[in-house]
Amino acid sequence: MENEALVPNPHSQQGKIKRDEDVPIWFPIVFWSLVCAVIFAFFFSYIRFVTLSDAENREREQADRERKEEEEEKREREVTIPSMDFTVLNMTETRLSVKWDLLIRIPPVLPGFYVCLEGDFKVSIAYKGVTIAATPIESYTLEPYWSKLLKVSLIASEGNGAIMKNIVEDVKARGEVRFGSGLLFPDCRKGTSGTMNYACDEATLRFKPGSQTDATLVENQPKCLSPP
Repeated sequence: MENEALVPNPHSQQGKIKRDEDVPIWFPIVFWSLVCAVIFAFFFSYIRFVTLSDAENREREQADRERKEEEEEKREREVTIPSMDFTVLNMTETRLSVKWDLLIRIPPVLPGFYVCLEGDFKVSIAYKGVTIAATPIESYTLEPYWSKLLKVSLIASEGNGAIMKNIVEDVKARGEVRFGSGLLFPDCRKGTSGTMNYACDEATLRFKPGSQTDATLVENQPKCLSPP
């Protein structure tokens, strides 16, 4: 019984004091310091993530705005071809004579700001990347802030060559033919080469049913763009 009295009772006040004395005094300080550090790191990381996300969103929105403004500016400077007719004047086994009639629309943003109000321009027609016809120098007159339609006609005559054979094959076999076009206008902006070269989308011209002489523009209007 005397020996049992020497063993402290863990449920007694003396046992509790003994167990508290076994825990180092610095342990609570280190533990709560680590807890505070983890909370602070998490909070800082969250704030940084939100800040970076906001910055990235602002940059993305700014980039989208600039891209849309650039696309809108390009659309405003687009020259279009609302109408293009193709007529086969003469088609034999050795020769092909054809004519194009184009209607070219100059948008209101170009006159006086990019293209000179008065000057000369040229139009060319290409088949599979090869220029096959070009107009002589044509004169024009524009007004600031006003769009204008320019009417142009081109005639070409081709002998017994590969291009002529391909065009005749398109006319007879497919009932349609595709042509590219290019425009050359004087550039009145300072510090430029003095000319604006427009490259236009290919135009699909389809012949009327039962005809191999008259074709007209189908699908979308060709758009013509010039480098900035």
